[in-house]
Amino acid sequence: YQTLYHDPRGAAEGLAVTPSPLASGSTDPLVWAHFQIDENGLVTLPAVSERFPELTSDADLVAFCSILGELQHVLVLGEEPGHAVSAADEERLLTLTGSEWEQILRADSVYASITGRQDGAASPITPGEPGRVVIRILPLHWHTLVLGSGPALAALREVHTPNGVLLQGFAVAPEAVIQWLGAGPLPLDFSPAPSTSSSAVTAVVAATGWILETEPGPALASAAVRGRAEALQFRRTFAFTASAVFLAAAAVVWILFQMDRLARQRARFAAAAAHELKTPLSGLLLHSEMLAENLGDPEHRKSYAATVATEAERLGRVVSNMLDLARLERGALHTDTRPGDLGRAVDQCVARARRRLEDAGIKLEVSISPTLPRALLDDDAICQILDNLLDNAEKHTRPAAERRVEVRVTSGDSALRVEVSDNGPGIPRHQRRRLFRPFDRPAEADGVPGLGLGLALARSLARAQGGDLTLAADDGPGATFVLTLPQA
Repeated sequence: YQTLYHDPRGAAEGLAVTPSPLASGSTDPLVWAHFQIDENGLVTLPAVSERFPELTSDADLVAFCSILGELQHVLVLGEEPGHAVSAADEERLLTLTGSEWEQILRADSVYASITGRQDGAASPITPGEPGRVVIRILPLHWHTLVLGSGPALAALREVHTPNGVLLQGFAVAPEAVIQWLGAGPLPLDFSPAPSTSSSAVTAVVAATGWILETEPGPALASAAVRGRAEALQFRRTFAFTASAVFLAAAAVVWILFQMDRLARQRARFAAAAAHELKTPLSGLLLHSEMLAENLGDPEHRKSYAATVATEAERLGRVVSNMLDLARLERGALHTDTRPGDLGRAVDQCVARARRRLEDAGIKLEVSISPTLPRALLDDDAICQILDNLLDNAEKHTRPAAERRVEVRVTSGDSALRVEVSDNGPGIPRHQRRRLFRPFDRPAEADGVPGLGLGLALARSLARAQGGDLTLAADDGPGATFVLTLPQA
């Protein structure tokens, strides 16, 4: 425990004065310094001292001076010794002969003269004094030292010699303990007393009486903030994912619903198309056979021929609508729009349909303004639109006692209007939104012949000419369809 080690066996077996085995410092990273203090307060360290600069490096010398300065005014807390460092450490007695003790004292005097420190503790034993010298070495106990830089944990023991009592031991640096435990997510403190924080977590380290303490509050607060952020992010992600799944499921359901609706519409269309084609074909076949075989009343042959022409015209409208539907779905429905006389075009179309409508019992009224400006139109498209509107009027006025259809042509500020009105039952409000969809026929219209294509094709033809086809907002009986076309 001092710089030079004095071998009591003498120089016969080697050097009597050699550097201490602890001169190069402790190999234990927790030990801050080994030291010895005599009754006069003289501190000695096993590290190589400032008296022998040739045996030490600058770094060792600085460390030595720092440790020595701390220990010059050391204060041991508590008069009672602390817990034993090791249960196996017991009091030991070292017995020396008088001559061995005398040799040690002489070596100490040489050491004192070399270092410049004089030990005036006890007078050396004179040579030849009989008896033996007993050195009493007590066990190491934990104590708390108060140094200039703060408290330190130390293991101390007393060594009783004829020259007085020596205090020997080593100090443990709290920083070294924390470093030895390793860096963790929570800050650690190693001290002799707990803090006043109510949230601190403490643990007493073995028999030292010192406390290892950590303050989880800031870390818990930070973890809570991170947890809330992650929970918020999770809720956002979950909400987004759930919304996406819901939208995808809704889209699938909507697609399936539309597919089912379209399938039902096409099935109804197929049945209606078969009926619409079969009826005129049956009439054509019957009356053409009667004409070919000279059957029936000869006076009615002209009527038979007219019926053949009517059914052929009806069949032509059905086929034309189906062909136009195919062109509409391909986006190939076009019109040859040019400036023309709308009144003349309407008059010609109505004239072609008049006989058919009057034969069905319809009173047809036509009103055309004499001062119509020219309009942008396609004559064939106008006739096809009117044919579909008049055909619808004929079908839906059948339940009426007096069937009446009106066609009016007027002009406005920048457009011309063609109105087709009937005195049928009218169209309920809940059906008007779907009125111009292909194949979309209300359930109430199942008894009315038709394919459900006429209004959809008529509106498409109107818009292809730069105009539109709408249903007048009238809640009364009957229905009025309005065709608008731009002026030329």
